[in-house]
Amino acid sequence: MFFTFYNTVRYKPYISLIVYVLLTFYLITSNGCQTTSSERYTSDDLKTRAKLTDISHIILKDGTYINTEDKEVYYQNRYHDTDYVFVFVTQDTASMFENGKHVLKYVRKETILPLSKVQEVYVTKTELDAGKTLLLTVGIAVGLTLIFIVLALIAWSSSSNHSCPYVYSFNGSKYIYDAEPLGGVICEGLMRTDYSRLEHLSPADGNFRLLIRNENDEQQHLDEIKLIMVNHEAGTTVTPDMSGNFYKYTNIEPPLKVTDENGNDITKYFSAKDEYRWQTDMTSAVINDVKKHSLKFRFKKPENAKNALLFFNGGISLWGSAMVKSMLELRGNKIDNWYDELNKRGAGLKNLHEYILNEELYYLKVNLSEKGKNSVSAIIPGGGPKIDEDKVFIIPLENITGDSIEFELNPPAGYWKFEQIGLIYDYDLIVKKDINTLEASYGKDSKGNDITGDLNNIDKNYYNMPEVGNSCELYFNVPEEFRRTTSEIFLKSTGWYEINIDKTKPEQTDLISDIMNSPGKIIDYSMSLYNKKMKELAQVKNNLEKKSK
Repeated sequence: MFFTFYNTVRYKPYISLIVYVLLTFYLITSNGCQTTSSERYTSDDLKTRAKLTDISHIILKDGTYINTEDKEVYYQNRYHDTDYVFVFVTQDTASMFENGKHVLKYVRKETILPLSKVQEVYVTKTELDAGKTLLLTVGIAVGLTLIFIVLALIAWSSSSNHSCPYVYSFNGSKYIYDAEPLGGVICEGLMRTDYSRLEHLSPADGNFRLLIRNENDEQQHLDEIKLIMVNHEAGTTVTPDMSGNFYKYTNIEPPLKVTDENGNDITKYFSAKDEYRWQTDMTSAVINDVKKHSLKFRFKKPENAKNALLFFNGGISLWGSAMVKSMLELRGNKIDNWYDELNKRGAGLKNLHEYILNEELYYLKVNLSEKGKNSVSAIIPGGGPKIDEDKVFIIPLENITGDSIEFELNPPAGYWKFEQIGLIYDYDLIVKKDINTLEASYGKDSKGNDITGDLNNIDKNYYNMPEVGNSCELYFNVPEEFRRTTSEIFLKSTGWYEINIDKTKPEQTDLISDIMNSPGKIIDYSMSLYNKKMKELAQVKNNLEKKSK
């Protein structure tokens, strides 16, 4: 019944993919270089899946963290008579009476957690032979899981996230997904330089090694890739600002209190980097017609404090990332003309920046309360959606009276997620002598071609990755003074990418004009797309259930 339903012209390419994947799993061995990464799913994402395994941890909507790495737990969209549940399996002993004797036997017990209580789920992925086939485990069970993933992607393909590129650090034994720079840089006119902390990078045979890969349906263009080694005292932490300045500090002051627009205390989401992320509950936002949130922060203010660093760890949500492609698709056969206008870096680009800032889609204003009035003290750019980077922003405090600091964030519904937001009062700017810039000593692409030196300068002589699966490996000599306790490594990356869309369809000129010229219209449009997508997924699920009976 399953293959009868999907063996149509529409689905035949996916069936071919499934057959190929199953054969690949059968033939592949466990030899080769490993790449490990973590995938994050929201509760809405899981409504598109029939099953999910290899779950490493779950975060509930009340902020509770559940570590499931050593537990048998899986997700199913239908389990017995219940929809959308996590099943926790445990083995217990029970006393039974057999053949006139009491005996102890292992009994399988199952506990159910409804998806409605879940905010986010994390799954650990392992890849063999970096840049090739994605593997979770070797066996038919994984093949079947991938079948469900492929079918879910059929239904959810237009909502895939986009970000250029994916960067993996070699930790001495395997590559680990470590950075996701240049989010939202969808054309050359928007090109910028990002700084990303590489937490998993370790020396191996005198080298730092990076794997950079195109994993999205887009064309990626990299201009410069370098490593920045920042030396600092033991016990201090280093974080960059948006201009490439580095600051060192020892302590991040958590907020005294954070409340949302309904007065709910949500402080626990922002106090530390602990995987508890705040983001929009999309179902609730649709029901209650939420357009923008009002998140109010209050901090203790030290006496005589003139400035502070705002520490920010967060970024754009999966849905916010998907909306980038949705908006580009509206431009259809006129999108290249639009790109040309942006690439001139004139009025068109200025208008786009102003629009995004006013709507706070991919820039977020920090509204600092000063003498009873709010003023914009910093602007936070979006990043992600899969990896959230640390950034700091200088906040002036001269006009703040009293013993507390208050500011407000107004993220539009569905676009942002936050893990930690705090203030740093005691900090120092890193001086140039403690910053060492490293160029790649050797590089090769996925075909083995030597690309050494291609990424050492910002010169618009791009290293291009036009197709999914394109990749390169870069090697950097490890400086003699490198010590993990007193040296921090950051990726410096400059480039842009173009998302692949259908350029044959006519531009939806009237809709674009309505969205661009009507404040808040973009959120209405976003919510309408979300509603439509949920209905489509529900229909796909119903069709699968009918065909499986």
